[in-house]
Amino acid sequence: MHSGLTRIDVNELKEGMVLGENLYDSLGNILLGDGIILKKSYIVKIRTLNISKIWIKENIITKEIKEAQHNDPYLFETRLEAKKFMKDAMQGFYLNGTIIEKVLEIVNKLIEELLESDEIVISLGKLRTIDDYTLEHSVNVCIMSLILGLSYGFKYEELMDLGVGAILHDIGKMLIPQEILNKPGALTIEEYEIVKNHTTYGYEILKKSEEISDIAAEVALCHHERLDGNGYPLGKKSEQIRIYSRIVAICDVYDALTSNRVYKKGIAPHKALEYICKMVNTQFDNELVKRLLNCVKIYPVGSVVKLNTNELGLVVDISKANPSKPIVRILLDEKGNKVINYLEVDTNRNLGIQITNVFPKFEGRLSFT
Repeated sequence: MHSGLTRIDVNELKEGMVLGENLYDSLGNILLGDGIILKKSYIVKIRTLNISKIWIKENIITKEIKEAQHNDPYLFETRLEAKKFMKDAMQGFYLNGTIIEKVLEIVNKLIEELLESDEIVISLGKLRTIDDYTLEHSVNVCIMSLILGLSYGFKYEELMDLGVGAILHDIGKMLIPQEILNKPGALTIEEYEIVKNHTTYGYEILKKSEEISDIAAEVALCHHERLDGNGYPLGKKSEQIRIYSRIVAICDVYDALTSNRVYKKGIAPHKALEYICKMVNTQFDNELVKRLLNCVKIYPVGSVVKLNTNELGLVVDISKANPSKPIVRILLDEKGNKVINYLEVDTNRNLGIQITNVFPKFEGRLSFT
């Protein structure tokens, strides 16, 4: 047994991995030493050797990243509770009194936890711990919507209407055939028209409950409406769409873009925000987009990021003034060598330094993809 080491195929090697053994050339000379951080050129050389597997070990960089990502279990217990509730809700064709009571309880708990937070900023990478997309998506959209509502200064009653509408915005999908919802490919025109019905189905389901407000029901109906009138099902425009539905619409799109689905891999958070920014005043409200940019931690603490200087670093802090410009601790220099003395760069103050890639889910290896 080799403690702290993993034996992997040479074809699976990635830049940033740490060699766990000495590698020798045909004359018995050390070619690469134990503990060296692998660069692209090293990997190419290793693959020319007459070996199929080598030992890789966890290093201090890996350990530090894992420790950073282990912290801040954001709303963890409440999110798991919300997931269990959504599973029960989506398995039926109506909302009984018990389920309605539970959704009100969960939204109330989320509001209380958010109000107790020191700052209304969320690290969305930490929301990706729930396995089923529909359940995860509903909870994520609810949390994001409440945060935007708080940034607007919504009162408690308004937050409850927003939160209930957000967590149940896709409830109508339980009436859509699963083979269409989970189709591993592009939908046909006919299938897409069927999926679009989930908005009216959801509205009809929620309207039957006296405990659920008209505003919350309207969110289920109108979260796919767009400012330019090209949304559905009613083709509403601009101020015809209430602020509640506009909030859920932007959160719905953001989470959908960044989520892995059966037919596509989610895109990076900063790419999703770039897309949303391009849709300002056509699909999304300009003020809401500004607030989303201020409320979202695009680069959560613990994320591994690559800079335009070709350095690799670890996000160690977020600027409250500008969450998109974090403080980065340099781990590998521009040549891929480990940095011995910590150097922290505030990208909010160093305008010439930009993040070019982000790896929010580090899984024991550094990767330059």
